[in-house]
Amino acid sequence: MKSCLGMIFIILVFVAVIGGGALIWYLSDTAEISRKDAPLSAPAN
Repeated sequence: MKSCLGMIFIILVFVAVIGGGALIWYLSDTAEISRKDAPLSAPAN
């Protein structure tokens, strides 16, 4: 039983680490896109 709970805990930690990395990558990727768009719209105004 302890082995099963340990395996579930390890899998949850693994999913949390991968999900956190994917979230950081997604947020940084969208921030770069918004930064690229900002200078293009500034001279037009």
